[in-house]
Amino acid sequence: MDVITLQNEIQQLPGHLQDRLAAFLTALRMNRDGGDREIQRRLDDPSPENWKAWKDVKAELHPNDPSPE
Repeated sequence: MDVITLQNEIQQLPGHLQDRLAAFLTALRMNRDGGDREIQRRLDDPSPENWKAWKDVKAELHPNDPSPE
């Protein structure tokens, strides 16, 4: 099956199956590119200075929100 045929078949899938396929392809790419290992390395980091409080992260993600809680 060529890529064009595959793309046409994917267009015919319902949205929830397209989402599932997109998640699979993202995970496959992350594994191929080493992104998953980088995420795991960061999650396993025991150094508290490398971690941010959830409140601070939310404030960075939503700088115009007066109450990031």
